[in-house]
Amino acid sequence: MIFRTLGIVLVAFGLLLVGCAGDATDSDEYQALEEQLAATKTQVAGLSAELSEAEADHDGSVVAAEGAASRYEKAKATQETAFAIIADPLAFGSEEDVLDLLDEMAVSGTPYGDAAFGSIAWRAGWRNTLFSQVDATIRTWASWLSEDGSVGGSLWTWSGTARNGEPFDLEGIEISTYDEDGLYSSVMVHYPYEDAEVKRIFNEGE
Repeated sequence: MIFRTLGIVLVAFGLLLVGCAGDATDSDEYQALEEQLAATKTQVAGLSAELSEAEADHDGSVVAAEGAASRYEKAKATQETAFAIIADPLAFGSEEDVLDLLDEMAVSGTPYGDAAFGSIAWRAGWRNTLFSQVDATIRTWASWLSEDGSVGGSLWTWSGTARNGEPFDLEGIEISTYDEDGLYSSVMVHYPYEDAEVKRIFNEGE
């Protein structure tokens, strides 16, 4: 609509010039109109450039917002599925079935980080967490996810059987990142204990 209005202004000036040209093409009035038309054309060109830039910025913002919303929904679904799996792994099939499902939820090459035990491959990390001990489960107490779906985390209690057969409970926090498709791209586990204490509980129970 704005471009149309500016175009009408230019046409009007052009017709006025043509009318004046028939009477006195060399008159001061004609020259003034010609200069005014040239100035208007310059203004229109400037406005057109500004409007095009504003439109591009607006379109980019809309696309970015839509992308963030889509990423959030995908990451939220991934996060919730992971919580369901770790709460009751055997409900999702055999050990390999569960690990296969978790593999599908992460970008290839995603590390599984642990502040006490170090960073290892994704599948190996989950195998150690869920299946290296008898009946190991994780109860999630609280979780969060950033508005754009790129970062999330949870507070949890990891329960299982220690290496000596005694039960153990470890509290901790998990911080994860997600890619554009809502898949895990990294996981890091932290504990409110010294690393040596985490390993002691894992081995001896408590």
